[in-house]
Amino acid sequence: MEHKKKTSTKAWIKPLLSSLFTMIFCVVYAQSGNIPVIHITTTSDEQTITRSWLPHTKITITLPDGKTILQDEMDLKGFGNSSFNKPKKPLTFRFTHDVSLLGMTPNKKWYLVSNFMDHSLLRNALALSVAHQTSMPWNSSWRMAEVVKNGVLQGCYLIGEEIHVGKDWVDADPQTGFLAELDTYPGKDPRFLTPIRHLPVNIRYPQTVDSIQLAKIQNIFGQVEKLLYRNEPTDFSLLYSKYLDLDSYVDWWLIHELCQNAEPNGPRSCYMYLGRDGKLHAGPVWDFDLAFIDVDVDRNNDIRPARFHLTDVRHLTVDSIYNGKALWYDRLLQDVTFRKRVSEHWATYEPSFRALADSLDHWWKAIEPSAVTDQRLWGAKDPAKFDTCTTFASSAAHLRTTYLRRIKVLHNIFAKWQ
Repeated sequence: MEHKKKTSTKAWIKPLLSSLFTMIFCVVYAQSGNIPVIHITTTSDEQTITRSWLPHTKITITLPDGKTILQDEMDLKGFGNSSFNKPKKPLTFRFTHDVSLLGMTPNKKWYLVSNFMDHSLLRNALALSVAHQTSMPWNSSWRMAEVVKNGVLQGCYLIGEEIHVGKDWVDADPQTGFLAELDTYPGKDPRFLTPIRHLPVNIRYPQTVDSIQLAKIQNIFGQVEKLLYRNEPTDFSLLYSKYLDLDSYVDWWLIHELCQNAEPNGPRSCYMYLGRDGKLHAGPVWDFDLAFIDVDVDRNNDIRPARFHLTDVRHLTVDSIYNGKALWYDRLLQDVTFRKRVSEHWATYEPSFRALADSLDHWWKAIEPSAVTDQRLWGAKDPAKFDTCTTFASSAAHLRTTYLRRIKVLHNIFAKWQ
């Protein structure tokens, strides 16, 4: 009896000591890294994150030199779809007033992206930076930071602006405009399927939509599909002059192709808005934690890890076109004008796209202490279904190599689209 008790005590002490060591190790890194630290303190010691708002949550942001630059109160909850079910939780928080975080435009609502399935932690950062090189008027700004909740390190996160309508964000007409997200995940917002492609459209703005407004929005999407998919030849000039902002659809597609993001095939996280010109604009872009990798797209347009060699899939690699069949691009890419505009935009943006490789090196070095700690915290809990690189260093190196390879591939493809 005593022997069993002694063995049981050792078995209990060993993981406890290991956990204490890891916690101390993480706290040291959190205080001596190269990126800001966001301290979150809830009114409860409960560590579980849910989809319900936790009110009266304290937030403090300190710079790497220890200087405190923000102390405030906000509401906190988890967000996301598949990412919410991972051990490292994505977070969203809101203030009662506009707050500027780390030099970004003052805003009430912010996201903390966990990047759990991306061991480089940099895919979203690189993709959003790609978007900022284009002519799209707004995409979320971002910073990298460590997050500590109730004294427990949560890891390295990307903090970004919420996507919403406003003068400094998505410039939809405040009277007649709307912001829509095309996403297969069910939502609470007004929702409908387009008549021909059966794309799921969720209305994110306005917050309340009556039946008359919804009918008008449905009609716009219906008219676009009627023009695109009718039996007689498509009048693309009418489509662009009346319904679609050509350049935004070109840039949105270019961003997703350069970043090898297959999510639009779902579709998932695909935004469109009605601008002040009365046309549908593509954007902003969002959700690139499964970008810059080889994937399979199954017959339901869901993406799967390429190495699983599933049957009945389209295998997409760095040499593939990723979104040739996504949304309305199966028809848009048949248009000579659209393809020519893609080639022209690519030629304009390519130098700045290439320059981002140097920025990527800088971000890599800046987050490395935090990323190594994050790897210690979460690496063993990720089965690496998508990211075959199991360490931060190998995944970051793979991201850089893949990005430069992708630029070369698209350069050769688009040169033929003149």
